[in-house]
Amino acid sequence: MASIKLLLKHADVKGIETFDVYRAHEGYNSVEKALKNMTPDEIVEEVKTSGLRGRGGAGFPTGLKWSFLAKPEGVPRYLVCNADESEPGTFKDRYLMEFLPHLLLEGLIVSSYALGANTCYIYIRGEYAWIVDILEKAIEEAKANGFLGKDILGSGFDLDIFVQRGAGAYICGEETALLESLEGKRGNPRIKPPFPAVKGVWDCPTVVNNVETLAAVVPIINDGGEAYSKIGAGRSTGTKLISACGNINKPGVYEIDMTISVEEFIFSDEYCGGIPNGKKLKACIPGGSSVPILPANLLLRTAEGNERLMNYESLNEGGFETGTMMGSGGFIVFDEDQCIVRHTMTLARFYNHESCGQCSPCREGTGWLYQILKKIEAGNGDMKDIDLLWDIQRKIDGNTICPLGEAAAWPVAAAIRHFRDEFEWHITHAEEAKVGNYGLGNYAAEALV
Repeated sequence: MASIKLLLKHADVKGIETFDVYRAHEGYNSVEKALKNMTPDEIVEEVKTSGLRGRGGAGFPTGLKWSFLAKPEGVPRYLVCNADESEPGTFKDRYLMEFLPHLLLEGLIVSSYALGANTCYIYIRGEYAWIVDILEKAIEEAKANGFLGKDILGSGFDLDIFVQRGAGAYICGEETALLESLEGKRGNPRIKPPFPAVKGVWDCPTVVNNVETLAAVVPIINDGGEAYSKIGAGRSTGTKLISACGNINKPGVYEIDMTISVEEFIFSDEYCGGIPNGKKLKACIPGGSSVPILPANLLLRTAEGNERLMNYESLNEGGFETGTMMGSGGFIVFDEDQCIVRHTMTLARFYNHESCGQCSPCREGTGWLYQILKKIEAGNGDMKDIDLLWDIQRKIDGNTICPLGEAAAWPVAAAIRHFRDEFEWHITHAEEAKVGNYGLGNYAAEALV
């Protein structure tokens, strides 16, 4: 099935990152339509009708989130674009900003108008330094052509967009930590409530959406919310950008209709192109490093013809016992030679390093997860360590201010749930594990497809 392109429709056009080329390919049409023919409330309703869900990981309905924005008299409102894309395995927002910067700006202008925000911030991951120049150039081009600044297109609407670099902290991908950092403070998550919609940046009502979410506003306004809602399946409407990497022949960013299956996405030539060297699929993390890993037998078509689809509901079917999450769309594929214990240890090390330290379950627990996984992976563990890992992740999950605790706990829980025999193998075959001689078929063979 040929893919539907809404966001990446013109991605291959030479010079599309410049205003003139972008404008010549339907660029900023949604701004003209919105500012000249629609009220802010009508735009919000159109986004509600579309069924657009936040593309940053949580999947919360965007239009509903916008409707929560407080509107006290005489108090400014803000739109903040979360471009702090730090989830391991996720790089689709980087692609949009680098190659289609005006698409993001167009979405920001329409969204700011809908929210009554006259100032918008793009908070961008510090490591994306080269993209800052691309965005600032695009902002200057848009301003020079009357799409930013004072009285945009004679509508009376004013908007300024500023790019703010982060300092390389994963925790600033959490919206309230982002706001703290934006204000010049340490990026510690805030306790909610109050929520940003009531008390956000500078203590003013604020909406925080990620790059892909805001870019998706453009086709919604151009084509209508109803048309957008007819793409996809159920409550998973529209298209989704997927960052595909790992053991696949064609890593990259793909725009998918959320009716395709996981199997089609991995093995079709249109997308990932299968697994190199004829290897078998062992497992996949479909939504970025913080979501549960699933073995191949829970991902691919069953003998009864049941399929796991690339959408929010299908991936989560069965809860965390047999399901996972769409998350940020960071799709990581593992072939049969990959060591799940080693990869889980690597993720635990990352989350331990990135914990802000506010909450003791996260601050202490992530460190223990990493140390015990390191011990097992090196062939120095014993069986009680597996149960200890399970107990630690259980005590982190749900007991922290922000979701980083869950992001650290869920991968460990899923790895033990689906690949416990592999953990046990590292203990019962300690000498082989110490030299990294994992060997095909030593463990979890029944999970390979």
